[in-house]
Amino acid sequence: MQKIYGQAQNVLVWLGEPTDGSILGMRLIQNRMASVGWHQWKIDQTYGKPTLPFFKSVKSSIARMNRPRLIEEQINGEVRELLDRPWWRRTWIIQEVVLAKNIQIICGDEVVTWDTVASLLKRLLMTQTEVQVFGVKLSDRNIFPDRMYNLISGYHQQWHSTAGRLELLDVLYQFRILECTVAHDRIYGFLGIVHPDVAAKISPDYHLDVPQVYRDFARTMIQVTNNLHVLNCTRHWSGVDNGTQQQKAYSVLEQSRYYDIHALIFDGPDKTPRRGWARLPDGWERIPTKEKSLFRDNGDRTKQSSEWSPLEGQQAVRAEHYIKQRELSPGWSKIWDNLGRARVVYGVGEATREHQLRNEKELLRQKLSRLPSWVSSWECPSRWDPKPLVNFSLSQPRYFASGNTTAELSDHSNPRVLSLKGHIVDEVRQLGPAWHPETERPPVSRKGIDALVQWETLGLIELPDCPYSGTGGRTNALWRTMIADYAGAGAADSDDMAYIETWYDRTGWGRELPDMASRGVYETATLEGEIRELEGVMHTQFLQIRPLPDVGTRELLKHPWMNFSHNKKKYGGYIKLIYAACAHRSFLITYRGYMGLAPWNAQIGDKVAILHGGETPFILRNIKGTEDFSLVGEAFVYGLMAGEGMSEAFGGARDVNIL
Repeated sequence: MQKIYGQAQNVLVWLGEPTDGSILGMRLIQNRMASVGWHQWKIDQTYGKPTLPFFKSVKSSIARMNRPRLIEEQINGEVRELLDRPWWRRTWIIQEVVLAKNIQIICGDEVVTWDTVASLLKRLLMTQTEVQVFGVKLSDRNIFPDRMYNLISGYHQQWHSTAGRLELLDVLYQFRILECTVAHDRIYGFLGIVHPDVAAKISPDYHLDVPQVYRDFARTMIQVTNNLHVLNCTRHWSGVDNGTQQQKAYSVLEQSRYYDIHALIFDGPDKTPRRGWARLPDGWERIPTKEKSLFRDNGDRTKQSSEWSPLEGQQAVRAEHYIKQRELSPGWSKIWDNLGRARVVYGVGEATREHQLRNEKELLRQKLSRLPSWVSSWECPSRWDPKPLVNFSLSQPRYFASGNTTAELSDHSNPRVLSLKGHIVDEVRQLGPAWHPETERPPVSRKGIDALVQWETLGLIELPDCPYSGTGGRTNALWRTMIADYAGAGAADSDDMAYIETWYDRTGWGRELPDMASRGVYETATLEGEIRELEGVMHTQFLQIRPLPDVGTRELLKHPWMNFSHNKKKYGGYIKLIYAACAHRSFLITYRGYMGLAPWNAQIGDKVAILHGGETPFILRNIKGTEDFSLVGEAFVYGLMAGEGMSEAFGGARDVNIL
């Protein structure tokens, strides 16, 4: 497969047959704007306009603001639909595209190159402003479902610039969300795009059951790499749903099926009602037509469709932001036909084949739930999976918890047991609450996050024989823990503590980000200005925490602390580090006084282990009545990340058996 796709002059990606809207999306990607306008007019002539007539839209500043944004959403939404087609969720497409020299995307008769999609996204960023604070997007306005496109593009570039040196664990972890009919392909489906020295050690065997494939793979990776990175991938949680995201309809035409687009709505208690989009009652459907919309009650199919909306004559309802239109109403589903075309439908039950596949997947999940704790279940990502502490693709590791040791497997009669050399160096004494943020957007400050405030309180309690007796003590250890700081030369500069102290927000400078729905032109501009002012407020707080040096004016002007853009960018980098390190983890204190980050399901009494070949420490749990352990997960323990736990003070190495 590697030779076929790698040597091909062109690889064709077929997304399926077109819809009326997908032609609009393809022409936008092609940057044929005259054709975009023509096809938009044709759609409006067939199904009616999604907006009010122009003369009705100019009666209020809110309507004037919403009209162009809804038109923009109509056009961009069709590109979103193209990027949400089933092709993007298939495991086997990854190697086809990563290996390809040139890629063309086909939908019906329309063709675009792979790179023109990226060109469109860049154009939209230049022409459609979006609100950002410290480099963090605060609005979903221009966000495309392009994560998979960007991931594939990154690996495609990396493959062709590094002579095919992709890290298998990195690829497997990133693409866990993809779909495949045969669970073996969670591993076998990526062997064509990783380093041949690794791929050669893994022989696909579809006769083996899935648990054995995953178990053998974990052992093989330890033997081939001489490290324990495969253990950093384990994510075993009970009672947590998977990471499947709620279906969204990106096509405005499809959204209009569960909305009355000319309903009476209001924007606030002091606002005059106006006409606009309002969600229909459960079970009701709008049937778009050129002349006048029809409405149907799917709960009573004996009734004929009517021109009268169930909202007509009712009190005005609260206006929604147009982005919320993407969220399907209860009872609605988004389905694709065999030609890749999407539509939203109400009350459609599972087909026999879909029901069978769902049952098979559930049986597989139950089987994989009985995997040994050290074996990653590549089939079951969840919404509470933290980002791995290690970077699988770095040539130099971030941490050196086990010093210069390498991983060696010891023989054991039970194939479910992983036997390694290591040290049990400490035990969890206290735990802070787990932090499970509701969004993937890093918070601009700690304000309102009680769990992280409790972490600080717990971490700064003075302890006898504290291991952090040096400069900065526990305060220094805490802020470096919050960013899972590098060990050795890569550690953050001590002066950068001021950024973290600013983020702690002890004065309440941060603010709750406003709902931008149903705002007029003036209000929107005012709120966006206030949000951007947060950057200046942050800088003022930062300078109070880290005063400027007492030097002459000329030297002062050259000092980095005076560079607002520099500080804003660096602050944004740190809030992203905090999110990556702390999200979906707990805060731990050990009996020796160390602090760190633990899996969110860690328990008091769990052991802190340094295993030979491990870049990070690991949290283990005694199996009752035995001397064996189960693996809870990877950990960051400040003061044990650079090999300190390998000293004689922590005792000698022993066999550590993990079930």
